[in-house]
Amino acid sequence: MRKIHVLGICALLACNGPSKGETETQVASESGTSAESMTTSAMTTAGPTTGTDGTSSTTVEPTTAGPTTSTSTSTSTSTTTTSESTTEPVTSTETTTTTTGGGSCVPLQCDGGIYACGDCMDNDGDGLVDQADPECVSPCDDREDTFATGLPGDNMDPCKQDCFFDGNSGGGNGDCAWNLKCDPLSPGGDKCPYDPNFKNCPMEQPQQCIDECQVPNGCDCFGCCTVVVDGMTYDIFLGDQDCSLAQIDSCTKCTKNPDCDEECHPEECEVCFGETEPPPGCDDPSCEGDAQPCEIDDMGQSDCPEGFYCKTGCCHVLEPG
Repeated sequence: MRKIHVLGICALLACNGPSKGETETQVASESGTSAESMTTSAMTTAGPTTGTDGTSSTTVEPTTAGPTTSTSTSTSTSTTTTSESTTEPVTSTETTTTTTGGGSCVPLQCDGGIYACGDCMDNDGDGLVDQADPECVSPCDDREDTFATGLPGDNMDPCKQDCFFDGNSGGGNGDCAWNLKCDPLSPGGDKCPYDPNFKNCPMEQPQQCIDECQVPNGCDCFGCCTVVVDGMTYDIFLGDQDCSLAQIDSCTKCTKNPDCDEECHPEECEVCFGETEPPPGCDDPSCEGDAQPCEIDDMGQSDCPEGFYCKTGCCHVLEPG
């Protein structure tokens, strides 16, 4: 009889106790880790980078990293979506500067075209771009490998020269005029040798020429420039199609016109032709008049305002003739 009584008690307890499903629900409820709350906890623990998740658990607190905002000086903003663990977009600000002096080289037009010395490319592979390359005379120069401009018809007359730096071959802009027959060093070569009897060799140039011909430090109006290489000084003719720093000894030599020679004074912190940085001991380059001093990096980026370019440490108006 004792054994039957015990079995009866066990049967009674089994009938009044919770079912298997109820027991699991109760245990899960007490521990706060049901399947639904576990899933919610996993998603909210990773959390979105911005925003909040509307799903939460009564017992498990979500852990969020909080919004992340990236800001920088920028001209464009983009919105991208996050990875699979997030449910909200992340807003980021990308730095893309498209103005001169911001963070990237800006191509410069010359008479409606873009040439090698204004295209933001290292065309001769020397690691220097555009006006950072000493052999680029101006943005109106289509050769980075030599001092010659490479522009068709640009001062190509074997004798007659106008303002070398106005970007064209016609006279009238600045009213400059010079004949290579007047130069004892014969920069015109066999096509225009020096003629001691030539009668049209005026030493004085019109004031308009002196005022309007934008001449770099160390050059005269007609493309005769002083360059210092390895401590040696050379007066070279920029009309020589093969003249470069690497072959400076073979460059055509010339005699400057004294009336429109823009002498360079490095002792006054001027940057001379063929140089891109101020002389040692100078923090900033010096410029004449209202010209703004400028700096330019190897990638052609300068801090000149729009419509100007940087040459010999100063901003010059981009006004091709």
